Amino acid sequence: MNLKAKMIVDTIRWSLERKGIPVYIEHKGDSDAGAIFVKHDKGEGLYDVYHRVNDYNDGKKIKFLSTHTEPSIKEFFKLQIDTDADLWLIEVVSKDFDLYDLFLKQGL
Repeated sequence: MNLKAKMIVDTIRWSLERKGIPVYIEHKGDSDAGAIFVKHDKGEGLYDVYHRVNDYNDGKKIKFLSTHTEPSIKEFFKLQIDTDADLWLIEVVSKDFDLYDLFLKQGL
C-alpha cells in the first residue's frame, strides 16, 4: 500500500512528540509523493540521516543513509533540496532515542 508522504511525516511527528521528543519540519514537500528525509540530531555535532527508499523485497521503507557532521549536513541537504524541491526534511532532536527501531515497529 502506498501511503501519502504527508501521512508518513505526520505519523513520525506524532509518534515522537508523544514521547516528548522534539520534531521540526525543516522543509515541507509534496503532500502526495515527496521524498522523505529524517535528520536525527544525536548531539555533539553529529547527525544520522534516514531516507525513505523503495526496497524491492519489503516495499517502501525508511532506512539509515549516513552520518554527517554539522558543516556537511547543511551542504548535503542544500544539494538534495536543489535537486528535488518537493522533498520533506524532518529534524528529530534526541541523543538517546533509537529512530530505526521506531520505523521498524511502525512499518515505515
